[in-house]
Amino acid sequence: MIKGTPLATVVLAAAVLVSGCSSTAGTKQAPVVEATAAKAVAAPEKGEMEAADICENLSFPSQAASAPPAIKPPSESVRVLAFGDFGDGGPGQEEVAKAMATYHGKPGQRFDFGITLGDNFYDMGLRTATDPRWATNWEDRYGKLGIRLYASLGNHDYYDPASPIAEALYSQHSKSWCLPASYYTYTAGPVQFFVLDTDWIMREWKKDTPADKQKDPVKLQREWLEAKLKASKSIWKVVYGHHPAYSTGGHEDNRPIIDQILPVLKGQADVYIAGHDHDMQYLKPEGGVHFFISGAGGHDLRDLKGKRDLRIWGKQKTPGFSVLEANAGSLTVKFLNTKNAQLCSVKLIKGKAEEVDCPNTD
Repeated sequence: MIKGTPLATVVLAAAVLVSGCSSTAGTKQAPVVEATAAKAVAAPEKGEMEAADICENLSFPSQAASAPPAIKPPSESVRVLAFGDFGDGGPGQEEVAKAMATYHGKPGQRFDFGITLGDNFYDMGLRTATDPRWATNWEDRYGKLGIRLYASLGNHDYYDPASPIAEALYSQHSKSWCLPASYYTYTAGPVQFFVLDTDWIMREWKKDTPADKQKDPVKLQREWLEAKLKASKSIWKVVYGHHPAYSTGGHEDNRPIIDQILPVLKGQADVYIAGHDHDMQYLKPEGGVHFFISGAGGHDLRDLKGKRDLRIWGKQKTPGFSVLEANAGSLTVKFLNTKNAQLCSVKLIKGKAEEVDCPNTD
């Protein structure tokens, strides 16, 4: 789809500039980040510990293993905003952004931080860290939340080869946006989050395997994920990226994710949440992994399709967002519409069956 410089090299260059590190020119390895200490930003609600801003601490790992950076200590609960497929600057994006702010402003509902599930800027990403759309399509909508959002890249963010660089560099200039690298990991309360570059996985699947398998970026990312999941000491493990494994939306299943990533997730991750399909879905678990799609962030909402046997719940052509709430005893994923009405809630409890409250599926 994009010819020339390998995509992982493009994002690596951006991450080097953000972190101040140096690299060897021409490497094909996508950047991976871990880190150390962090500084606090968002004012907490009464009785809650404030969330830390760890963006500037997400940088290239040293050769020695280090613990991932922590937004909150393991003993604290967390509430996380999640949404994808939003960045077109249109009225749909504005409607969802206002609903998020309304939810965030109510007592007991404040987000500690947020995550994006890709397709941050339509249609072709953006070219620079000074593009006016950073103000109109991002800061004016999400900056007012007063939280940091840890982004992932979608296919539209890659259509312009300059966009991953611009999106990484903008982390230096914003108190709300953070994209330190194309894939990375961090913890928040009892959860460890693993951010994937799924477009690179989808893209490489369509190419010949590199002669030097040690530099295969898909293999490197898969092995990184496998090692970090196994090393994690967190109670809950949430993996997020743009492309889902399974979907009953317009794009349907993504075979590269199923073949390359799902085997690593089984028996290790609790949740895999993605976007790409512009709807909301909760799909049948597999291998202990619960699958969610939250791609109704405002752009071009679409119908669900067939394969209803895979779908436990779904909502089509309905704008909205998701909220993840976690403590030592449970992890809950909620879907809400732009009136802040709860459409679906799935509560996971270790060693027990999930509690599903998801009426009125499409």
